[in-house]
Amino acid sequence: GARVFSAGCDKQAKCWDLASNQMMQVGAHDAPIRHMFWLQEMNCLVTGSWDKTIKYWDCRAPTPQCTVQLSERVYCMDALYPLLTVGTADRKLHIFNLQNPQKAFRELESPLKYQSRCIANFPDKSGFCLGSVEGRVAVQHVEPANSSKNFAFKCHRENT
Repeated sequence: GARVFSAGCDKQAKCWDLASNQMMQVGAHDAPIRHMFWLQEMNCLVTGSWDKTIKYWDCRAPTPQCTVQLSERVYCMDALYPLLTVGTADRKLHIFNLQNPQKAFRELESPLKYQSRCIANFPDKSGFCLGSVEGRVAVQHVEPANSSKNFAFKCHRENT
């Protein structure tokens, strides 16, 4: 690509245009930005922050196209159009259909006992894997009809 996006504890989302070698601010939050993804299909940047919001940015405008208030701070997030999955500090999972990004179409309690660390959507967008700080992974499906396929396993097992 021709652009690199960055964000962090300075609460700013920035874009570095590689052709012109110029950096510009394209978004901001009230607390550090934890995750960001470029959504080619929507031509926008989505950011998740510890200010308990997700924001969708048109990089040419100074204000977000849409802001979604969440239950807690964003700890993990993944986007694979049209699926956006977000794990928050209160162990909630917010699942968005990006064809209607203003509202989560499903909210779940994490199947894992401890804090969510990472999340990754399936390539076919039918579900996601959720990792926790204890080393356990949950494999979850988005549609309730497929919930019988959900399971969890523990990583990093050692012989003691």
